[in-house]
Amino acid sequence: MESYQKIFAEDLNAGRTDAQNNGIRALSGRTITRCLLCGALTEVPGMGKLMVSLSLYDPTGVLVVGCHTGNAKISAFLRETTFPVFVLCAAEIQCTAGECRPVPESMVPVSRAVRDTFVVAAAGDLVDYIEDTPAINPDLRKRLCDMAEKALLTVATVSPGPVVADDAVILQVETEIRDISDEKNSVAVDELIAALEKKGVSPDTTRAALKAMIDDGDCYQPKPDIIRLL
Repeated sequence: MESYQKIFAEDLNAGRTDAQNNGIRALSGRTITRCLLCGALTEVPGMGKLMVSLSLYDPTGVLVVGCHTGNAKISAFLRETTFPVFVLCAAEIQCTAGECRPVPESMVPVSRAVRDTFVVAAAGDLVDYIEDTPAINPDLRKRLCDMAEKALLTVATVSPGPVVADDAVILQVETEIRDISDEKNSVAVDELIAALEKKGVSPDTTRAALKAMIDDGDCYQPKPDIIRLL
């Protein structure tokens, strides 16, 4: 199975359809059959059709993705979300009648910080590809480098201060561990973060609380992905 490639709108839009391989040959030369997309979703058209077109804005342009309204999770997200919102999509390129476009398999809301992280990663992948492909002609090389630079210029450069968890949050984290842990008072860090995020505690705040608890000797990590109360 092809891996998901992080891609910008301009790179995908300026490519050409390769219906035979059910993919798109991007401007950069990469063949895209599955991709990760991240950008701003500002509105959703009427959901009365089997397939609706969504416009996803990233720093380099607009990606139009075809969304199956029969996908229950995506449809519920589109109905319940307040727009505009940054979203991360895992999508498969589907070709019909010689036209290829991304069709999301999943779509989740993300913060501006996550969106910026995606931009940096996608730009890094593009630059790595350019450096590993000496046959790219100079004009195309410049255009691709300009694309990466244009995207990176939108990334926030001011670093926020460190996240600090107060006593109330630390107590909430400890209580949650006790509620969902096994008989050894152990729980997967990702599971704990997800459970607390549903209760309004951000992942960064949970991690800050766990660090404080570890520093105070209230818990420890027997494995990198496991937290255990003492």
